[in-house]
Amino acid sequence: MKIRLAKLSEAKECYQCIEDARAYHKSLGFEQWHKDYPTQQTILDDIAKDIGFVFEDEHGVAGYCCIIIGDEPAYHKIDGAWKTDRPYAVVHRMAFSKNVRGGGLSKKAFALIKEFCKEHNITAIRLDTQDENKVMQHILDREGFQYCGLIHFDGGPKLAYEWDK
Repeated sequence: MKIRLAKLSEAKECYQCIEDARAYHKSLGFEQWHKDYPTQQTILDDIAKDIGFVFEDEHGVAGYCCIIIGDEPAYHKIDGAWKTDRPYAVVHRMAFSKNVRGGGLSKKAFALIKEFCKEHNITAIRLDTQDENKVMQHILDREGFQYCGLIHFDGGPKLAYEWDK
């Protein structure tokens, strides 16, 4: 598997990953994203800004995420404390196709994200998730992310995590 910038022609596949993740979250009894976010336009905007990325395997688009190197205004105020004050990357909208779920995909994806960030001289990564998303919290703990506190984003409190090396 590799990570690369998403192409405009892949926007529908990327959005399908979001829809597949929504269905998965619903099957677990929670809603990570509401129906108005992210939208297909969100994905198109990410791609236009060169912050939309695909995880690609031998069959094509396996997953999608947004990686922003730089400031995230929603992370300015935290009920808690970030681990570092160094430049950081933010990962948003990570989602995988239902066709590839399982089999260590998240482990591979985070390894690729960490390598991408290191190649861009970024050694800290921040992200947030819902309190109900126990699967993502487990993944983040496994991948060396540390819980830092609560941020308020997209209409409510989110659990904020940071990784640094």
